[in-house]
Amino acid sequence: MPPLPIAALRLLGRPRAHAVIRSYKVAFVALFVGLLALTVFAVSVNTYRHATRVSLDLSADILSEMSAKVVAETSARFEAARDMAEINALLVSERGLEDYQALFRLFGRQLSLLPQLESIYVAGADGDFIQASSSPQWMTRLIRRQAEQDGHASEVTERLIYRGPDFAPIAHINGEATYDPRRRQWFRQAAANEGLHWSPVYQFAGTGERGITAAVAVRESDGSLIGVVGVDISLSSLSQFLSEQRITRGGIAVIVGPDRQLIAFPQSVELRQSGRQFERPLDQGGGSQGTDVKPTPSAAGDANPGTAPVDTGTTDSEAAVAGEVVQLPRVDDLSAAWLVDAYLEAPQSSRVSAINRVEYSLTRTAGQRFLSQRQAFPPGVGDDWELMVVVPETSLLESARRLFSEAAAISLILLLAAAIAVSFLALRLFQPLKRLVRNTELIREFRFADVKRVPSRFAEIKAMDEALWKMSQGLRSLEKFVPIDVGRRLIQSGKRVEPGAEVRELTLLFTGASDLANLCEALPPARITELLARQLDVFTNTILRHKGTIDNFLGESILAFWGAPVAVDDSVDRACRAVLACRDAETALHAEWAKSLTPGEPEPPLNLFSVHHGRAIVGAIGSRQRMSWTAIGDNVALGWDLHQLNRRYGTRIIISAEARQQVADRYWTRRLDVLPLSSGARKLEIFELIDRRDRMLPPARLEAIARYEAGLDALLEADWERAESIFQPLADRDPSDFAVALMLSRCSTRDACFWPGLAGPGDDLLAGPFAARAVATSVLSIDAGDEASTNEANPAEPNRARAAPAEPNPDASEG
Repeated sequence: MPPLPIAALRLLGRPRAHAVIRSYKVAFVALFVGLLALTVFAVSVNTYRHATRVSLDLSADILSEMSAKVVAETSARFEAARDMAEINALLVSERGLEDYQALFRLFGRQLSLLPQLESIYVAGADGDFIQASSSPQWMTRLIRRQAEQDGHASEVTERLIYRGPDFAPIAHINGEATYDPRRRQWFRQAAANEGLHWSPVYQFAGTGERGITAAVAVRESDGSLIGVVGVDISLSSLSQFLSEQRITRGGIAVIVGPDRQLIAFPQSVELRQSGRQFERPLDQGGGSQGTDVKPTPSAAGDANPGTAPVDTGTTDSEAAVAGEVVQLPRVDDLSAAWLVDAYLEAPQSSRVSAINRVEYSLTRTAGQRFLSQRQAFPPGVGDDWELMVVVPETSLLESARRLFSEAAAISLILLLAAAIAVSFLALRLFQPLKRLVRNTELIREFRFADVKRVPSRFAEIKAMDEALWKMSQGLRSLEKFVPIDVGRRLIQSGKRVEPGAEVRELTLLFTGASDLANLCEALPPARITELLARQLDVFTNTILRHKGTIDNFLGESILAFWGAPVAVDDSVDRACRAVLACRDAETALHAEWAKSLTPGEPEPPLNLFSVHHGRAIVGAIGSRQRMSWTAIGDNVALGWDLHQLNRRYGTRIIISAEARQQVADRYWTRRLDVLPLSSGARKLEIFELIDRRDRMLPPARLEAIARYEAGLDALLEADWERAESIFQPLADRDPSDFAVALMLSRCSTRDACFWPGLAGPGDDLLAGPFAARAVATSVLSIDAGDEASTNEANPAEPNRARAAPAEPNPDASEG
């Protein structure tokens, strides 16, 4: 912080001021330190009493979220198996089992997309079996049965194909099969029930893996069985999934089934009876076939609740169906006593968190407390399965408590020290300066309405505040004369303004009253000023609302543009929306004025508008002493002339072809005319802007627009009779359409193009960028006549030569 100015120090040296400041200082410091000490004491006591309970509740909420995530991801595996089974069942019901190659490719693709699945297969009602497995090796299996013929026994063949990671065949094994899927429990249960059926947990054949099978029967429309589709999930994949979960340090997640059966648990967990980690194959095998290369590997066997049958796959007898009983590990078999206690003592130590009302348990084993949270799996996933997450309390709270104590002690010391050193400067000097800096930022951003006064006892701060306040009010008045974006850029640049400009793509908008002279003759200046100010205010707000830049007020007219100082991609669309909004606002404004007109007072004239798009020079134009930020160039002059053309065609809004090209699909327009330019480089098409396309026009209006444009095409082709036959009905229908009347006059004079002076005496509105005509021709040409060339050669008016009205050439009309 810089030292206070000498004047401020002298001010502090005055007895009266010093007394006031010192007493304020003492009162503030005493209040600040007292409140700070009271707050720290109250917070410390309250934290000491409730920190433990809050921490436990928060930890329970975190465990609940973790459990929900694990349950959701585990359920997603079962949902994937269910979806694959149902999808394959639909496919088999439509195509049958004949195209086993297609089924192999389908099953292989599904297994590659869903690595958590072990095996996918389909067993036919006649005993045929089609299977794809990804564990322990990619393999496909096909069993075909041929019906008994001529007293010979039925023939059962089996074909195993070992495949690579890309599912390409590696080795083939053919032989006889003794495996009959129809004798397996998963087949029988699915065939006896409707819809998807989940088998109990059982031991897969061949690999010895424990798992479950999702099976669904496929039937004909008459109810006869086509086959059964099955999908296997091994419990070792679930255990691997639990091992990969990041809970907290020392945390364990296990899945428990009915009768305390351990469905899945991390590989790091040891079992008590074996004294070692629970063994699982590294490659998870499928339930419907093993890793044995014999041609008669077995399929999924049956299982009884709480036990796992072992299916040797070597016989189809009922004994093989029943299998050997293998007891699943139970919670009591876990070697970690704290896991067993967390499960058994959970009902007696249940609590509810005060934050999200989550149930959890807090148990104690060997003097250490453990948090546990249990969450049931949704229906359709296992048989009464639930997830239990157990975390040591120390891993959740030890670091937090140590950090809390250290932080509290350090914070108390620092706060007490800072309260004495900073409080005075922060409130007496820094805070007012910060508010002054804020005011300067607001002024820089031209947000003058947000600038607030900064009261202070320091004379320098008061003087600075007064200067900033006056500057903000002065600049607030200046924004009425300078575009706000331009002013903001000039202030933010921090550079001296010098004359300079650049070429930009601009969309220009002109407004102006159609007949102001009669209004000036009929009304006093005060009334005219009132009406114009109200109208210009409405137009200005409308243009600024559409992000336009107000260049200048040309009497009662406005020149605005889009594309500078900030370039915009939709400048033409913004200009068209703004000009239509101005027209609508003017309608409402005139309706309001009509109620306040005095007898004999004329109605204010309607405004005429134009929109043009093109390159122009924009920037600070003028001398070093006085300059204006404006746009100049031929396109600016052309935009003004288009605005004046409304008088000739009786229209309100004219846009150029360059502007219409960018918004033709969003606005209703009418092609008014094609005009030759004096430069001879091109012809200018002009259009009448009617309305947005989201506002439907009456069919009669659309038809009139189409007929007018067809007549204009005929006129430009010098097909006088056809053009007149089109324009005449339009004139009869709407005599107020000046554009149609103008086209009819051209038909009668056999002139294909509009020329200055053609419509009558004093008609010189188009002198300027539009070509002057020496001799009328029957075909529109961009080349000007001799007189136009003479006018263009005038160095005093290179682009603004006015041509006298020319008489039509009867000879040319005949052509």
